[in-house]
Amino acid sequence: MGELARVNNIDLWWQDFGNKLDPSVLLIMGANANALYWDQRFIDELVKNKYHVVIFDNRDVGKSTWFNKEPLLAKLGKFVPVSVSRKLVSYAFKSLVNDDGNFEMPEGKGAKYDLNDMARDAIGLMDYLEINKAHIVGASMGGMITQIIGLDYPDRVLSLTPIMSSPGLGDNSLSGVAPSLVEGMEEMFLLNIQGKFLDGVVRMYKALAGSRFPFDEASFRIQAESYMLHGHNAYAGHGDAVGASGSRINRLGEIKAPTLVIHGTEDPILPIDHGMALADKIPGAKKLIMEGVGHEMPEALMPEIINEMLALFRATETQKTE
Repeated sequence: MGELARVNNIDLWWQDFGNKLDPSVLLIMGANANALYWDQRFIDELVKNKYHVVIFDNRDVGKSTWFNKEPLLAKLGKFVPVSVSRKLVSYAFKSLVNDDGNFEMPEGKGAKYDLNDMARDAIGLMDYLEINKAHIVGASMGGMITQIIGLDYPDRVLSLTPIMSSPGLGDNSLSGVAPSLVEGMEEMFLLNIQGKFLDGVVRMYKALAGSRFPFDEASFRIQAESYMLHGHNAYAGHGDAVGASGSRINRLGEIKAPTLVIHGTEDPILPIDHGMALADKIPGAKKLIMEGVGHEMPEALMPEIINEMLALFRATETQKTE
């Protein structure tokens, strides 16, 4: 299932659902996750409501072109005792995250591409599929890409829905990551060094979950295993791309597209004030705040999430016909 498209000088894997004559919804996934992480029931519900849904693997994950491979730290970690590699990883993360929990990423350092390149990938795929305009929905890093599309390609946008996202890194007025999340990231990296990639993904997603809905580790492990068979790049350069792209907070007022911001109050990696900054600074933005929810889209809240999105989509269609 799915196909490859030659877009922006790379190969992008994509798949679509529903009737191509219906309004299109482009779903952009977050960092280090391929397109299969979108819940199929979420996609099916949009199709049932007469929308044409397109998913795709961002560059560097899944079946799309990969740029980043195993870093030196991971290679070194294989040849030393676990106790030593743990110290190496801990030291590396101390230099990556400051005392306030903010990522220290000198602009452009180590990045082979940035979010502008990834936005061009998305627009190139729309061109390839002959989609003039779409509802652009993005999760986490994908929500950052939706902002860039809204700012730099406004004529291609019907609406924007950034989910659990942020104006970007580099703004010290916004909260840093939770210490528990940094601990989870370190443990995931250690598991990756040992080749335990599935265990690493499970550990990370457990750290991302909020308190309202208990993390079902057994169920998630089964799902994640199938997602990873599609193509799992444990060392994708998405974090570097985010760091190289800076903050868009001073440009958000330029966004003209109808926007819905969705965010959890217990998000440990992009805390709630990141989402509130988007809602406050994008003119006319609506918001759906999910109490007790982390960096996740809980199955129990899918009906509410979809209803809010459909209301946004239909409002834009009403405006278009008036």
